[in-house]
Amino acid sequence: MLDAMELSREQSAPAATATFEHTEAALRMSSDAATCAALCRRLNGAIDAKIEALKESGARVACAPGCDYCCHLRVEVFAHEAVALLQHLRTQASAEDAARIEETIRANAARVDALTVEQHRSARLACAFLRNGLCSAHAVRPSACAAYHSLSRARCEHAFRHPEDIGTPRNARPALLELQAFGTAQIEATSAGRKAAGLPGEQLELHQALRALLDGGVLR
Repeated sequence: MLDAMELSREQSAPAATATFEHTEAALRMSSDAATCAALCRRLNGAIDAKIEALKESGARVACAPGCDYCCHLRVEVFAHEAVALLQHLRTQASAEDAARIEETIRANAARVDALTVEQHRSARLACAFLRNGLCSAHAVRPSACAAYHSLSRARCEHAFRHPEDIGTPRNARPALLELQAFGTAQIEATSAGRKAAGLPGEQLELHQALRALLDGGVLR
């Protein structure tokens, strides 16, 4: 008999296969900014649809606009997600907002340079795209952000206010097994699709990746 996690993964397989095939096909043709943004919007849509379906069936997902505790966590992105964020910054943000976000990207990247991964996870470093409690690049947010969820705002607040508890049961975040498996499968499928297209499948720290692009670097 399948255990709960195996069953959740099995149920997620068709959507993950579709993401793998779409990611590979799209990136084999082009890795330009428009393609990168389209991949992000597609994956976000798949995860959002899953969340809404679970809510309609009675799941009590606590995430809501204005709850931004998770926007202070370490986020790792695929290269095409960083490209999509940069395109959003350059085409959708006002000149004033773009300048502020770019300044924050560079400041955050410099701070991350001096931290270990473990230190970064407890640093409560606000995402450069966070504005007035909302993600200013929500439509093309990274898959790690789209898949992250919680069943308790209070637990997220505790984790935010007590970073010393990270990695312990006191910092535990209640989540839906089915949704967690779905999100993980989507991210793994994206990585596999990138590799199949001849591109690296690993993820990079968000602000460091964006700084590299701002400095004229190329992420594959």
